Amino acid sequence: MTYEFSIALRYLKTKRHGLFAALTTLIAIGGVALGVAALIITLSVMNGFRSDIQEKTLGISPHILLMGLDKESPISLKILKERVEKVPNVEASAPFVFGQTLAKSSHATQGILLRGIVPENEFRVTGVKKTLIAGEWAALEGEKSSQKIVVLGIELAHALGTSLGAQILIFSPTENASMGAMGMIPKVEPYIVGGIFQSGYYEYDANLAIISLENAKRLMSVPGATAIGIKTKNLDQAQETAVKVEEAAGLKFWSRSWQSMNRNLFQALKLEKIVMTLILTMIILVAAFTIISNLILMSIEKTRDIGILRALGASRSSIKKIFFYAGTILGTTGIAIGTVLGITISEILKKTKLIHLPQDVYYLDRLPINIQWTDIALVVIAAFIITSLSSLYPAGRASKTDPVEAIRYG
Repeated sequence: MTYEFSIALRYLKTKRHGLFAALTTLIAIGGVALGVAALIITLSVMNGFRSDIQEKTLGISPHILLMGLDKESPISLKILKERVEKVPNVEASAPFVFGQTLAKSSHATQGILLRGIVPENEFRVTGVKKTLIAGEWAALEGEKSSQKIVVLGIELAHALGTSLGAQILIFSPTENASMGAMGMIPKVEPYIVGGIFQSGYYEYDANLAIISLENAKRLMSVPGATAIGIKTKNLDQAQETAVKVEEAAGLKFWSRSWQSMNRNLFQALKLEKIVMTLILTMIILVAAFTIISNLILMSIEKTRDIGILRALGASRSSIKKIFFYAGTILGTTGIAIGTVLGITISEILKKTKLIHLPQDVYYLDRLPINIQWTDIALVVIAAFIITSLSSLYPAGRASKTDPVEAIRYG
């Protein structure tokens, strides 16, 4: 330990004149601690929102969608599927049928997004299997796939006022309607609610109904499928893989990755994270000004000591180091307290789930927390740079003190 650092520690430890001096020191440390803690908590929440929404989205939706298959026969669909699965980074694929239509129960009529799947294939591509909270998937596969069974999202089931075993009517699109005396009569098929799922993502839970692929093809008048869902080995390379899948499939097909399908949502989350970081950094900047004022007061209080040190042979750079170290110690103490406080509060929020959110607004029912150590490291480094820079001016000012004048009038 250098003598400059030792003197800086002693200046901070020794009793200073008046309550105001001690108060400014506590405010400086507390301001830095509050800013660092607020930044860590906010970034953890922002990361949690992104991770949770991404997890919920990909729990139902595939990483890549290949579309334009409406008129493909089952044979050409099989060939296309094999071609797609040869693309690097593609792990599995599953054809399915989807479209918008209406569902009617004895209580309500609701617009729905209807998806026809083969569960065995779908489970290899998405995490929909884990979302089922009542009923079973078995009725949609194998020999039972011809049975008219539907699996509803939990919010959709509530909106229709249905439960397991209840019957609902699903309308076929208008192009399948027949002409009657009163005009177009839509085709309607009765289905039994054989399962209810909860993905945690409100848009899916409130709109999605799942039936077997065979039933969906009949309702939608599709020979094979309307899309192929693709799962990638590396999630972050889905956009590049989507381009390769499109090239392998041919010109009449097009693909979309999960990033492009949810671009607006994730861009909004990214922008919100940046803005919140900038705003909360202001707290650290305010604390930095408190450190400046605190060091200036200290240098005025220690004027006589500075003069004596200079008379004993201490250089200006040594005096500068003493007050720079003092400011750095204040900042580092605040950063350490703030880091511990921020991580502790984040862990408490993560484990206790004290804050609940309305699903129709935030897509989630709780406050998500995802602590990323890279973000914490960046916050600590940024706070250290800010507090260290704030120490330069008062340290430079103290080093310019005239030793003769300091001893005479200090």
